[in-house]
Amino acid sequence: MYKKGDNMKRLLYIYGGLEFHPTEWAGKKLSEILGKDGRFSLDMTPNFDVFASLPSSGYDAVVVYTTGFNYELTEGREKGLLDFVRNGGGFVGIHSATDSFRGSRKYIEMLNGEFLTHPEHHEFIISVVDTSHYITTRMPDSFSVYDEMYHLQNYDPSRSKLLFKTLWQGKEMPMVYTRDYGKGRVVYIAPGHTKEAWEHPEFQKIVLRSIAYTTGFKAKDKTINCGILGYGPAFNMGKYHAGWIDSIPGLKTIAMCDVNPARVEAAKQELPQLKGYFTDLSDMLKMKELDLVVNILPHNLHASATLQCLEAGKNVVVEKPFCITVKEADEMIEKAHSSGLMLSVFHNRRWDPDYLLIKDIVNKGLIGNIFHIECGYSSYNHPGFWWRSDKKVSGGLLYDWGAHFLYWVLDLVNSKVVDITGELKKLVWSSVTIEDYGEIYIKFENGATADFVMSQISAIPRPRWRILGTKGAIEATNWEEIKLVSYTSGLRHEGNIKIPKGNLDNWKQYYRNIADHLLMGEELIVKPEDARRVIAILEECEKNSKRKGTISI
Repeated sequence: MYKKGDNMKRLLYIYGGLEFHPTEWAGKKLSEILGKDGRFSLDMTPNFDVFASLPSSGYDAVVVYTTGFNYELTEGREKGLLDFVRNGGGFVGIHSATDSFRGSRKYIEMLNGEFLTHPEHHEFIISVVDTSHYITTRMPDSFSVYDEMYHLQNYDPSRSKLLFKTLWQGKEMPMVYTRDYGKGRVVYIAPGHTKEAWEHPEFQKIVLRSIAYTTGFKAKDKTINCGILGYGPAFNMGKYHAGWIDSIPGLKTIAMCDVNPARVEAAKQELPQLKGYFTDLSDMLKMKELDLVVNILPHNLHASATLQCLEAGKNVVVEKPFCITVKEADEMIEKAHSSGLMLSVFHNRRWDPDYLLIKDIVNKGLIGNIFHIECGYSSYNHPGFWWRSDKKVSGGLLYDWGAHFLYWVLDLVNSKVVDITGELKKLVWSSVTIEDYGEIYIKFENGATADFVMSQISAIPRPRWRILGTKGAIEATNWEEIKLVSYTSGLRHEGNIKIPKGNLDNWKQYYRNIADHLLMGEELIVKPEDARRVIAILEECEKNSKRKGTISI
């Protein structure tokens, strides 16, 4: 597994031109993306003199996002750039890089394309052409982006490998292509005008992988063999996890383990292709070909079983919640780090369609800055007789949906938690040991607050989401639509936005990232440290709810 800081590649980002292309802003965004990834260091400059000194600069690749400057690539600058690439340096040109330095025909020849025209900004579909390339590995077949669609001239398809395309009036338009230039690699990325494009996760992945490809990174030529730990009948999660894993190129389920022989027999019927079926974790861990274990056991067993897997040298995915206590979380994180192994938590609902829509609304600034969130799930129903109703096993009422909502809240509010108030009530359902009602009030360092409620005794439920911002608000009472009120234009705009249809396939995106992380060294999206923050809030709520007040009025 790639570790941050190991032999970081040095990049130079060169920007400049008319402000309608956000070249400087894009460089800062790229720096943010690369900082999370951890494999690259980035310098930025608008000074074109650096082109001349590139061969002796020590940089591994140069990224160019400029506009115009037709005759600014002087003879010395041109020679420096072309020699740099010919001798093995990487070059990534973004958007108007093909509308730059056009007085240098050698530069245009290296790029294999030159800007011709573009229609008005609109949303269009970008499709994968070559699924076998490093840059397109595990990418979706297509995705849509709101951007400026560049049309090129002097593009010779025989001199490059086309990776992504779009259509304009029935004609194919190259969107991303690569070519060798001497010993170096060149990638051109046609989109990139709008900030919406730069915020798009698939566009970010294209940029990141283009840089990685031009600097010599390769994907590991292996399959990550996975084992399922826990095959209980509740929601049939063991079978689902195996299906998600097996749908991702580079991952494969080869074994399962459950202490109940009946569940092992069920797995043999549902997953007949596995190499091993076990009732003892120690036996499954003896499989040398096993690389990763997915821990789907009840919450109180997450920590001990995960530590056992890490001790055996296996990467681990833990079902949410991460565990029950911060002490358990710290032990697992320390063990994973000291062993050089991956540890992640299955916070799959960050890919839920309703949350993705909320996140998109917030990222586009349609409600301004968030200052208060109310969220939760409430009903008036007996929780049922199963292990999640046993507080010693599950951790309590808040450890189920609470893990999801708190993870969402922490993702929406990018700030440190500074204060927590918790309240747990046991009033009605005495036949089980979990609470009937739980509430957590969170204060963040940036001044934002959040109020989360989980209740089995709310005869009138409150909305699942109510998010207040400085320029608007979001409310969601069901799974069908989201109400948005926005004042960003200076006028009140109000409407309901349909939540895109989704299904359990959305959660495959989690395992797509696991494969990209283990096989390509890319950023792990759900880090154990982030999941630990959720557990810290839940644990503090428990402690806080037991404290007696000292004020009498």
